[in-house]
Amino acid sequence: MLLTIDIGNSSINMGFFIGEELIVHKMDVYPLKLPLEYAGIFRQVLKENNVEKTPEACIISTVVPGHTAALMEACRQVCKMEPLIVSSALSGRLKFGVSEPDKLGADRIAAAAAAIEIYGAPVAVVDFGTATTVNFIGLGNIFKGGAILPGVGLMRDCLYEHTAGLPEIPLRGPSSVLGTDTSGSMLSGIVYGTAGAVERIISETEEMEAETYKVVLTGGNCGLIAPYLRRFDFIEPHLVLKGLRSICRETSDA
Repeated sequence: MLLTIDIGNSSINMGFFIGEELIVHKMDVYPLKLPLEYAGIFRQVLKENNVEKTPEACIISTVVPGHTAALMEACRQVCKMEPLIVSSALSGRLKFGVSEPDKLGADRIAAAAAAIEIYGAPVAVVDFGTATTVNFIGLGNIFKGGAILPGVGLMRDCLYEHTAGLPEIPLRGPSSVLGTDTSGSMLSGIVYGTAGAVERIISETEEMEAETYKVVLTGGNCGLIAPYLRRFDFIEPHLVLKGLRSICRETSDA
C-alpha cells in the first residue's frame, strides 16, 4: 500500500493506493496540525475503510513549505520510513525544458508525471485549483512551461474584497454569458473569463509549438469550468495523487 499526500494552498489531499484501488481523504490545509494528529487521521481513514494494512511507502508533493515537516513526521510514524518529496530532482520520467525547474511547483510536476503515464505526450494539463495552471508536456516527456492565473475562488474573493459595491457570491455556473444582474455578471466574468483564457493559452501554444496537445482537466474547480470549455479530452480529479504514485514507481524501479 502506498500513501500519497498533496499539500495544496487550500487543502491537503491524501490518497491510499491499495493495488489499483484509491481511497481519498481531503482536509483543509489550515490550521496546521501536530504530526501525531495527522498520523491519527491516516489511521482513522484506514480504519473507516476496513483496511488493516500499513502503508509500505509514502510520497509527498507540497506547495506549503510550513506544513511539510509535520506531514513528513506523521508519515514516519505511520510508515516507519522516510517519505519521498517530489521536486524537479525527483520527477519520474519527466524532463524539463524550463529555465528554473527547481522552482516549479511540486503539484505541477506530479500532475505532469501522471499525464504522460496515463495519456502520453504531447499533453496539456489544466489544474483548476487555488490558482489555475496550464502546463504543457511535449514529445520526449519534456515539461515545456505553461501559464498561471488566479483561480476562480481568488477572482471571486478579490472582486468582493477590493471593491465597494460588489457582493460576496457563491461560485456556480452562470446561466448566461450575458449577466443581467451584478452576481450574474460576476459569475460570467469569472467562469467564462477563465474558460476563455485557458482556451487562448492552449491555442496560442499549439500554434507556437506546431504541436497538438491532448487536454486533461483536474483540480477542485474543474467540474465548474469544464461545461464552459469548447475543448478538452479527459477529466481526472485525482491526477496529482496518481502522479505521485507514478513517480514513486519510477523511483523504486530506478
